[in-house]
Parts: sequence; structure tokens; C-alpha cells
Amino acid sequence: MRLQFGLSSYERARGDMPGLPVVNMFAEDAPTEETGVVLQSRPGLVDRASDMGAGPVAGLYQADGVLGGGLFGVSGGKLYAESSLIGSIDGDGPVSWGGYENALFVTAGAGLWGYDGGTLAEIAFPDGAPVAAVTVGASRLIVIRKDTQQFYWSDPLEDTIEALNFASAEDSPDRLRDLLFVDDTLILFGAETVEFWPNTQDANLPFQPLQGRVIERGIIQTGACTSFGPTFAWVTNYGEVCIQSEQNVISNVGLQTRINASSDVRLFNFMLDGVEFLALRLDDETQVYSGRSRMWSEFQTYDLVNWQAGCAAKDVFGSAVDGKTMTWGSAHVDMGKVLERRFRAGAPINAGGFNVNNLIVRTSPGRTPFLTGDYDEPVIEMRLSRDAGQTWSAWRQKPLGAQGKYRTKVAWRGLGMASQPGFFAEFRVTDPVEARFSDVEINSAWGGR
Repeated sequence: MRLQFGLSSYERARGDMPGLPVVNMFAEDAPTEETGVVLQSRPGLVDRASDMGAGPVAGLYQADGVLGGGLFGVSGGKLYAESSLIGSIDGDGPVSWGGYENALFVTAGAGLWGYDGGTLAEIAFPDGAPVAAVTVGASRLIVIRKDTQQFYWSDPLEDTIEALNFASAEDSPDRLRDLLFVDDTLILFGAETVEFWPNTQDANLPFQPLQGRVIERGIIQTGACTSFGPTFAWVTNYGEVCIQSEQNVISNVGLQTRINASSDVRLFNFMLDGVEFLALRLDDETQVYSGRSRMWSEFQTYDLVNWQAGCAAKDVFGSAVDGKTMTWGSAHVDMGKVLERRFRAGAPINAGGFNVNNLIVRTSPGRTPFLTGDYDEPVIEMRLSRDAGQTWSAWRQKPLGAQGKYRTKVAWRGLGMASQPGFFAEFRVTDPVEARFSDVEINSAWGGR
């Protein structure tokens, strides 16, 4: 009997629904497997040895055509180029960026700052007002005036914001919170609506609203939108995660409940094995969404409440706990710590019961890189719940096989009765070895008793 194993992270407190965590793994298609899909372990993060002060790193930016393609970050209220301190900026809000070939623009929800490769200076903004977000599009610097429905723009390739170079979101008088520039269109995220303002190429009115194209959903807060593939993603004012349209909701109700309960909601994207992922960071969890499999999983750092990565720029991550910058490593350790991979499998049982003679998991044994030491005989652990996830047994270990022992059978036997309301098993690997999972069975004919 095959047990359905969780491919997408799921948790729903209401109704005592059994959770299906998928931790530090992600689903991908596997035509060589009978189930057609596998859970793969994410790699660990490694220190780049290029710290940005004491941190935390609030934002990262890198674009090939901006200031030679250098990596910039805001950490602890200061702007850095790699590990070199440039200077201080004000504001403690979400960080947004834009750039020309010879200039970088950044704000953290207060002043608008520009850096030309040599000098960091605050850019004068009309009335000295604070700004909420910044981007660059159609060769213009574009800025939202904080706590208003107004946005401003510069002349092409200039950094001066004239007092009359502004427009107001027109469909609804809600405050603008964020903006993106995608496919030659300025996307304005308000508290209750999203508007689209294409580039007109007019010198005086470079952006005009696209009539009839308004999304009747706003954005939950600044920093909760990002480009994603050829389009964009955002978290609505109802706590939904959407891609391109309010009708394309990719979040489940359980996740939306936790979004609405979180004081901080951020979105950023990153690449892993050539696949783009969307990262949703909340107060105490980071859920990631694969653009290929369209499944969610949780990325987590051992001994921390959340994932250490709090932002990203291409293949570099910024630490949410200190000033470190990180990238993917080749080993299965996370910044020198344990990398725990964990998932569940199970089934509800409505009536009757049966003996569980064996439980077998199809994984990748014999892949340890260690010939001696603590991990030359790595293990996998399993625990059971006979009440649909309300309580759990102690963890029980089984060997994953020494190097080259590819035929190692990973099986637990003599597991007692399975009965109403359900039988669930949770698996985890904490040893620094490969972990791939593609099937879970109970009472297999070749599994023994």
C-alpha cells in the first residue's frame, strides 16, 4: 500500500487538520520514478567571507549594467559595496533599489539616496517628503511619495525629481505602497488596488494608466512584491499570494491565515538548480514556491526560528541575523550547522484497522561522501502518529548505507496497528549526506515483517 507523501508544505490549524511539512526540500518531476515526482534536498548555504558589517542585511542589489555589476547591500542602516562601507542611510523599512549604468538609487522608507561609485548623497525630494519605494524604468528614476497616492519621476537618466513631475493613482484613492517596472509597464501597488501605467515615451507624461486594467486587490505592505519569471508576484491585502492576476492565487488558506497574522511580510526571488523560486518571508517562517513544480516548501535554518536568508540578489543571500552574505554550497550543511530535511506521509483511515508489518521509504542510500568518522554510516529517522498528527512516537533510526551500498533497504518492521483516524509517518535526515525521496509504502510484499 502506497502512502501519499507531502509534496507541498501544508498547515491548517482550524479543524485540527494534519500538517504536511516539507522542510528544506522541494518537489521536482522525475520520469524515472514510479510516482513521477521526488523530493530533493536543497543544498546548504555557505559563508562568502564578505560581511556587510554587523547586520542584519535588509536588502541586496546586483544588476549587470549598474556600476559594473557590483553587489550592494543595506545592512544595519548602512550601504555597502560587497564588504566595503559606503555610508549611512536613514529609514528602517523595506529596502528598494534602482540603477542606471553610472548610478545606484536606494531607499529604506525615508530619504532617497544616490551613489555614483564615489559619493553617497541624499537626493532632494519635493517638500522634503519621505519616500516609500523606488525603481528605474524607461530610463527614469521613479519614486513613491510615502503615505500618498502620488508617484514622481525624473527626466531620462537624471537623478533630479522636479516638483511637477508626478501623477496620482487614479482608479481608487488608496495610498501607494510599492512599485515594479515589468515589460515596459509601471505597476503601482496600492493599499486596495493595483494599477498598470505603460511607458508612453512622451517627454512630459511618460506614464499613463491602462484603462480597464485595474486589479481590485491591493498589497499587504511595502516589500511584498517582486518580479517572478516574465511577470510579477505579490501578497494582496487579503493575505493571498498571487502571480500576475488576482485570480491566480498560489497560496492555500492555511498559509494565508499565517500571512495575515504576521507583522512582517516580504517577497523575494532566487534561483536554485536553474529553477526560479519565490520566497515568502514571515515573522517566524519562510515558505518558498517553485516556479517549475508549483509546490510550496519551508526553508529553515537549524536552531533559528526562521531561515537565515532574509533577502537575495541573483545567487547571493543576505543574512537576517548578522552581516554575512551567503551562497549555495555543495555540501549538506547550512553555514556550518545541521541541515535538517523533513517530510511526512500518511493516510486517513475511516473504519477498521490493520497490522503494519513494514514501512519502506524509497530514498538514495549509499551516497555518503564520508569513508570514516561520524557520517560513514549515516541514518534516517522516522516517527509515527496514530491519531492524525496530534501526538507522535519517539524517533527510530535506520541506516542509509555506507558509501557504495546502493541497495540498502530502508525499512521499519513490526509497527503495530493502524486504525481510525489515520496513520502518519514523519521522516528526517540530519546527517550531512544526500537525501532524495520518491516513495513510501506500508505492508510491501518484499518488506518482511
